[in-house]
Amino acid sequence: MTPASPTERPDDRRVQRTQAAIAESVRVLFADEGWDAVTHQRVAEHAGYGRNTVYRHFPDRTALLAHGGNFGDVHHAPITGDLRADLVAELKSFRRELFDGIVGRIIAAMVERADRDPEIEPMRDQLVAAGSRQTATLVEQAIADGRMSADISVADHVANLCGPLVFARLCQSRRPDDSAIEHLVDQHLASTD
Repeated sequence: MTPASPTERPDDRRVQRTQAAIAESVRVLFADEGWDAVTHQRVAEHAGYGRNTVYRHFPDRTALLAHGGNFGDVHHAPITGDLRADLVAELKSFRRELFDGIVGRIIAAMVERADRDPEIEPMRDQLVAAGSRQTATLVEQAIADGRMSADISVADHVANLCGPLVFARLCQSRRPDDSAIEHLVDQHLASTD
């Protein structure tokens, strides 16, 4: 997002530092206290800036949430070329993001809120895309190499692989163990060859 002030440049290190601190404060407040905690005043207090500074960079709450909701830094497992091992490692990494960090809490809140607030849908979609990007890449490569069926769309492959983990997090609050993830991958690969 470009600052409102014509004297500030988006590549200015001070602007970048300010925006990074604001984004981190949005994420922490959102994860710890929920939607209602993400106000310009609370973010300013948490980030150590004045409320006017936060408003100058992000003039409304949607812009503030969108900036703070930039979760492109979701951690992924390295790709080795062994499809089964890569899928298992990636789903374990995805499990870590869902259960050990703030991503699971944020997904839960965004899923609930996006049904009522169309401005939140793009943020939810961005988070989902960031979380499932590597799984989609692995599936696309496997389809191109003929190791997975092209009869099923990439999106459906990803839903079949990641969906059970999301269900376990959102509906059961139950962390799948390593053997459950390995079984899920084995089952999926056996059904799509």
